[in-house]
Amino acid sequence: MPTQEMPREIDIIRNAERTLASTLPTGWSIREANQRVRAGDAQLDLLIEVLAPNGERAELAIETKRTIEPRVVPRVLDRLAMYCTGDLSDAVPVVAAAYLSPRSREILDSAGVGYIDMAGNVRIEVSQPGLFISSTGVDRDPWPQDSDLQSLKGRGAARAVRAIIDHTPPFGIRELAATSGASAPTLSRVVELLDREGIVTRETRGPVLTVDWEAAIRRWAADYAQSTSNTPMTFLEPRGLPAVLEKLDEADPVYAATGAFAAQSFDPIAPAKTATLYVEDAARFADRLKLREIETSANVILLEPFDPVVFDRTIWRGGLRCVAPSQLCVDLLTGPGREPSQGEEMLRWMQENEDAWRS
Repeated sequence: MPTQEMPREIDIIRNAERTLASTLPTGWSIREANQRVRAGDAQLDLLIEVLAPNGERAELAIETKRTIEPRVVPRVLDRLAMYCTGDLSDAVPVVAAAYLSPRSREILDSAGVGYIDMAGNVRIEVSQPGLFISSTGVDRDPWPQDSDLQSLKGRGAARAVRAIIDHTPPFGIRELAATSGASAPTLSRVVELLDREGIVTRETRGPVLTVDWEAAIRRWAADYAQSTSNTPMTFLEPRGLPAVLEKLDEADPVYAATGAFAAQSFDPIAPAKTATLYVEDAARFADRLKLREIETSANVILLEPFDPVVFDRTIWRGGLRCVAPSQLCVDLLTGPGREPSQGEEMLRWMQENEDAWRS
């Protein structure tokens, strides 16, 4: 188990060696190469030979870092590329660290670079001889810096990340706070977190220049869940969802549809079986629509929201008031059943219609 003290680089190197030795298939082995690999004034931290039972071998060029934020991963990749040339052109590049965030691992995986961390996350692929090692550890830093925001949980952080996703950069913190109603100090801390994750870029103490909004949604989804971040109550409309739509139209109550119920207005091929609606007061709303509270076989879910931001930037689709696409997407990605796959479809819609939902 990780200790509270940040591991040293030698600890990371030894962990990499132990992890490889313990996870290799039977008959495989490793040994540290004596060769010193240099690129200019820099020296590769560790070169390991992997030996297959048939005598074939491969080399792992391992660069170690105590901490590696996603925004600096490209620089680490550039350094590894300098080492993996000449006699080592066939070497498999690997990054070893105390902890690698999901975002860092995603970037490394996309670049075809392996990784090992001391939190149990490993992925190494060797084409010749054929070898694949993969394991999943923890997705939270066991050695966080106390001064850094680590999570997007909570009302303030969620409102801030919604503002960052929904508005097109460049924008300043105070400017965005005035436009969105989010707290400027919270916005600043969320921007710092997303900057460390390589999701936004900004000038030093200046405006945000770029936002990878899809990555921001996925990062938010790691800390958010449709059913637990909000307060749900379940109900039955005996006449089914068409009757729910009819009642919503007739009563004109304050609501915002989400989940599969809203998603079907973007993708009619996937009809919803349950109507999920954000409302301010679930009991009063249910009484107004004459819904019957029920624990099983419900076809209406009323969510009292984590923050009124769910009612911001709503859009009308086919006569239904839906949450903003960014909110809908994170709700789908963290929702039940088939909703995560609908979330992926929603991301594609957002990519193709960015002008329709960002300002």
